[in-house]
Amino acid sequence: MSRRRRPPYWLGTLLVIWLTGSPCGSFGQPKAALESEQGSDNRSSAESDPFRSDDLSFLEPTPRLLYGASNLSQFLDRWRDLLTESNVVELGPLHILHFGGSHVQAGRIGWAFRARLAADRPGLRVSRGILPPHRLVGENGPPETGWACSSSWRGQRSAHRRHQGDWGLSGLEASSDSSATLQTWSTQPSTAGCFSSVKVLTRPDTQGQWTLGGIDLPFTPGQNGIHEVRLDQQDLPDTVALIPPAGKAYLQGVLLLHEQPGLIYHDLGGNGASTSAWLRHPHFVTQLQDMQANLAILAWGINDAHMTPDRFKPQRFKDRYGALIDSLRLACPQTDILLVTNNDSHYRHRHNPNAEAVRKAMLDLVEEKNVACWDLYGTLGGAHSIDRLYKTGHAASDRLHFNRDGYQLIGDLLYDALTQAAFTLHPNSP
Repeated sequence: MSRRRRPPYWLGTLLVIWLTGSPCGSFGQPKAALESEQGSDNRSSAESDPFRSDDLSFLEPTPRLLYGASNLSQFLDRWRDLLTESNVVELGPLHILHFGGSHVQAGRIGWAFRARLAADRPGLRVSRGILPPHRLVGENGPPETGWACSSSWRGQRSAHRRHQGDWGLSGLEASSDSSATLQTWSTQPSTAGCFSSVKVLTRPDTQGQWTLGGIDLPFTPGQNGIHEVRLDQQDLPDTVALIPPAGKAYLQGVLLLHEQPGLIYHDLGGNGASTSAWLRHPHFVTQLQDMQANLAILAWGINDAHMTPDRFKPQRFKDRYGALIDSLRLACPQTDILLVTNNDSHYRHRHNPNAEAVRKAMLDLVEEKNVACWDLYGTLGGAHSIDRLYKTGHAASDRLHFNRDGYQLIGDLLYDALTQAAFTLHPNSP
C-alpha cells in the first residue's frame, strides 16, 4: 500500500491567510484587531484608574506633556464651557474629528472619551459621529456599531497601496452592485433622543439617489459627496435602513445627528493608515468643510514609523504631516489642531526607537505650524513602556497595539489632558 503524500507546507499557510485575512492587514480580522476587544472583565475601578493604580504608577502626569496648549485656546474655551455651563447646547455641538490608524479604528479611545463626558455631565447628549462601514466589509470597528445587508459589499481603503477609491474623511469606501436595503445602528452612553437628520458620505459624482427606508424619504445630494435627509419630527428607529441607488453604490460613512447634541466625537481611523495614505484622499478638504470641527486630533504616525530606523525618514514624515496640517487649515481655518505622538512599540519583536524621532518631528511642528501636541509616548512611560503595559494587561501581544483596557486608558488620559489644560488656561473658572 502506498503512503499518502503530504501537501506542501506552504499550502496550509495559504489556507490560514485565506480564512483569517492577509498578514498585512487587509479585510480579514488580524489577531491584534481581535485583541482590541479583549480585556479584563474583573478589573476594579481602582486598578483601571491611572491615578490610583499601583500597576500604572509609571505613567507621567498628562498636563506636563501637552505642548502648545495656547494654540488650542478656542477649543479649550468651548470645552471648559461644555463641562461647566448649563446653557452650552445653545452654542451648538462641539465637534471633534479624531484621525489615525488602527488605534482609532478600534473605536475604544473615542468610546472612553464620550463615556467620561456623559458621566461628568448627566443629561448632555453625546454622539459618536460618522459611522465608517468597517464591519460592513469585514474589518474590525467600533464595538457599539453594527451593519447588516443581504448583499455583499467590497471595501477599498486608502491605507492599502493597491486599492483605488474616491476617499474623503473616513479613508474607507464600500461598494456594491445591489440595491438591497442596508441597515446600521449604534449604541453609546447618553445618546437617547430623536434624530434630527441623517447624512450619507459617498462619491461627489455618484449617480442615483439614496433613500431612507421605512419612512421613504430621499436624500438631498450634496456637491461634496455628503447627502442629507432632514427628518422634520419624523420618528426614526434605532436601526436605520438605507436604500442605495440602483446600479453601482458607494458608501464611505453614515452620520446620525441627534437633536441638540453637546458633543459629536468622530472616530476616523483606518488599519494601516499613515500620513501618505491620507494624502491620497481627493475629497478630504471638501468634506472637512462640511463638518466645521472645533478640534482635529491628528494621530497618524505609528504606521509611518513601523520599520527599521535606517528606513524611517523623519524629514519626509514631517513634510507629509505639514502638508496635511496645511490642507486642514485651508478647509477649516477656525479648527484647532492637536497632534498625538506614537506609543512605544516593537518592530519584528524588538524595541522600535522611531517613536523618539516621531516625537521630535511633532514638537518641531508645534513651533512651525502653531499646533498643539499631546505626548502620548511620554505619558505612557517612554521607551520600553509597551512591555510594561503588556505586563499590566493593557497592550496586545504584538507590543504595537492595545487591548480594550489599553485603548480605554488612552481615551481616559486624553480626556484628562484636555480637561486639565482647559482649567489651567483659565485658573479662575469654577
